[in-house]
Amino acid sequence: MSLGIFSARQPDLFRDYGILGRTFASGYGYQGGDILRHQKSIGRIVWTIIGVNAAVFGAWQLAITEKNQTLYRNLNENFKLSLNNWKDGRAWTVITSAFSHQMLAHFAFNMMSFHAFGTILGFVPGIRPLHVLSLCFGSAVMSSGAWLYQQQLRTPNQRQTILGGKITTASTRSALGASGMVMGAGAAAACLMPFAPIQVFLIPVSFPLWVATLAYVGADTYFLRSETSPIGHAAHLGGSIFGFAYYFAFLRGYGGIWQMLRRRLR
Repeated sequence: MSLGIFSARQPDLFRDYGILGRTFASGYGYQGGDILRHQKSIGRIVWTIIGVNAAVFGAWQLAITEKNQTLYRNLNENFKLSLNNWKDGRAWTVITSAFSHQMLAHFAFNMMSFHAFGTILGFVPGIRPLHVLSLCFGSAVMSSGAWLYQQQLRTPNQRQTILGGKITTASTRSALGASGMVMGAGAAAACLMPFAPIQVFLIPVSFPLWVATLAYVGADTYFLRSETSPIGHAAHLGGSIFGFAYYFAFLRGYGGIWQMLRRRLR
């Protein structure tokens, strides 16, 4: 659905945040060893999701390089999101398409971004593996639903658009990629640790996570109605909305902007 752009730099609790970080952790009863065990438990979930993505990416490469038409057809039917697949009853593609990449750059950048956000989630005491799984699968479903809804709105007009040199209509377009899921994880991470340092590839400057997140959401909103953009902006926004909602519904007790707002309103 798009290329991720964020690099994974794991923040060090004691080095990067000093007394503020130590106070944050001790408030939850966390010590150095507890933090490492907590990060490892979240890290296992993150790497499992990356591993599943890698396996599906490998299947795509096998189908393409070996010209395996049967495998290619099965992947198109079961790991791509499209109105046709949805109408044919393959509802599982709202999730499986979020673990599917054909291009190496798409796969690599999305996984690097997901690892960066997963690292930040693992840095927050109280976050559990179930939280990460729920966030990822919920973001995948929400982003796919948003993309399908946008395509459904376009279908009655059957507008023809030139994408990659091919003439397509809303009913024949398809989408794949973990970008919506990545955006959901990024939105939740930004709510939990808005000032966590994040780097954009090739730019040797760190930005607060909230700045990068809002910039991405702003760009997706601006290009949402574009007929020529090959990026699934609706999917990105759907994933981001789920990530924000999940934070306020289930994660606000673990710190972040909710606690900041409460202190300001007192």
